[in-house]
Amino acid sequence: MKKYNLLFLFVALLAFTALSAVSCQRGVVNTPVDEEPTTQDITPIPDDTTGDTSVLPPTSGLENPAGLRSLLLDEKNKADIAVKTLQSDTVLQLVSLKFINSLSSQIGLATNYYIYSAISNPSFYYMVNAPRNGESFKRFLMPVEDLDLPFDLMPIPMQYWKLSYAEALSEAETRGGDVFRAKHPTFEASAILARPAGQYLSWFITYRATDSSGDMLKVAVDANSGTVTVI
Repeated sequence: MKKYNLLFLFVALLAFTALSAVSCQRGVVNTPVDEEPTTQDITPIPDDTTGDTSVLPPTSGLENPAGLRSLLLDEKNKADIAVKTLQSDTVLQLVSLKFINSLSSQIGLATNYYIYSAISNPSFYYMVNAPRNGESFKRFLMPVEDLDLPFDLMPIPMQYWKLSYAEALSEAETRGGDVFRAKHPTFEASAILARPAGQYLSWFITYRATDSSGDMLKVAVDANSGTVTVI
């Protein structure tokens, strides 16, 4: 449980540091574009004092996980190609996505990073931003000390990456995420795929209200088995 909390601390740190990464360069490939976005109306939130439970949470906007798998594999392969033009011996260590006010990749996806390390240059993380709007991939170098992780990250074992972020978020939705969004229509949700040393490869999901409440919800989903832990 303590190690999970350390990774969630890193999630907050990554959100503040990722966009200030240094040595930005343009990539050479474009991301595929999914279906045309659809705008979802926000369902009114019931007054807590009425006890009315008939109003459903706002629609999440999550894509169909089955249709998303091929897109993610293609996106990951293109990120690999883009980063290896900077450093040939890079290995994927972390995937990070952040959504704002919607879990739709067309409406709410704010950042989408593939983060690598290299044995030959351990002082830097190699970051690839993969937008879903047709723009070119963007590559960054970030000094390792800028993240200052309180644990060791292991390379992502692809054979255990069986769940997409949409499947992990779907699990989080059933464990309180939908209720959280109903209570906080303005929110941020991050999905971090990582394997801290001594742990299984997991999706670490954090919902954070952007109103004045400061409320948060944290869920870990094993990327191989789908086992869910509410933090």
